[in-house]
Amino acid sequence: MRKLFLSLVLFGSYMSCAQVGIGTTTPAVSSMLEISSTSDGGITYKGFMPPRVPTISNRNSINPSFGDEGLIVFVAGIECLQIWNGSTWEDIHCLNNISFANMFQNFDLSTGWGYSSDIPFFDNGADGFYGITNSTNGGFSNITTLTNDFLGILDMNDEGTNGTAGFATITFNTINVSGAASGVTLSFDYEFYEFDTGDDVYYTVTIDGIPQTEVQLINGFANLSLNGNVSVNAPPGTTTIGLSIRIRQNGAGDYAGFDNFAIVPN
Repeated sequence: MRKLFLSLVLFGSYMSCAQVGIGTTTPAVSSMLEISSTSDGGITYKGFMPPRVPTISNRNSINPSFGDEGLIVFVAGIECLQIWNGSTWEDIHCLNNISFANMFQNFDLSTGWGYSSDIPFFDNGADGFYGITNSTNGGFSNITTLTNDFLGILDMNDEGTNGTAGFATITFNTINVSGAASGVTLSFDYEFYEFDTGDDVYYTVTIDGIPQTEVQLINGFANLSLNGNVSVNAPPGTTTIGLSIRIRQNGAGDYAGFDNFAIVPN
């Protein structure tokens, strides 16, 4: 029994000090762990597979601390090998080597940037409308700064089962922009006609899975009309960007339009 105990102690001491080899019995003395690409003398070879997570959200759920710097994962959704620097994730390398060009959604000629709405589009004529339209459609002639087709709203709280008394949210697909070395600019145009109290619109840009501060485009009051352009810069190193718009509008005679959504490299 004493001999067995002594043998276990000596073996444990050896294991606590020795280097570990995977696929090799002679790991380098300067390494704690060495992984060989072959275990049969060079007849066959295999690679090293880092831990993979499906999305940025899954990666964020790891929730590493400052002391975990050096932690490495491969994020499949954006095809990037990333390392934790103690406060944020950095790209080591991304597989998308193709430079990012442009992404547009103007509802007629360029429709590559997809979107969805949590409230179905509807057309109830002059009583209510939510969907793709143009200035030849009745009161949408009051929208004068947007050309051709655009996303139009008239009385989102329409009669019957149409629309909603609350907010409708239109969400544009998250786009991988890791190929844009200098970052990108997200932009769109808008116009509101005679918005009253309770008619409100907000937008949120999401960068690398993190929603930025929500911005109010209009706080309706006493037939307020205005138009303009939103332009948001995403810095170099940005991997993904997305956009959502929340719209609440009640009452006929008030119109809104959105158009020319774009993501372009800086």
